[in-house]
Amino acid sequence: MFLQRRWLSLGVLACVAGLWCVALGVLGLWLIAAEHRGLLSNPLVSLSAGLVCLCGAQLVFLECVAERLFPHAHRGPRMVIRGLNALTLGGSACVLMLVLLFISV
Repeated sequence: MFLQRRWLSLGVLACVAGLWCVALGVLGLWLIAAEHRGLLSNPLVSLSAGLVCLCGAQLVFLECVAERLFPHAHRGPRMVIRGLNALTLGGSACVLMLVLLFISV
């Protein structure tokens, strides 16, 4: 009985987190690829906002789905991927904030 509840909760978590990742990924690709007006018309703003969404989607997937489905994965590659995603997310967020600050002045 316990094992069934664990797999059911794991399946629900994987579905919800998967949908969240898909939504963030589609938003990120839309921000990068589509033409925008207004503030998003600046390519640096739309690129960094899209990268923030894409890296956020990857981190959500890594933390909510991959960690639980594959708990015994090798620690080294897992930490490298997580670190690169976090660095890209932080760098893109900093660029986005700086560009938005300079554009609004």
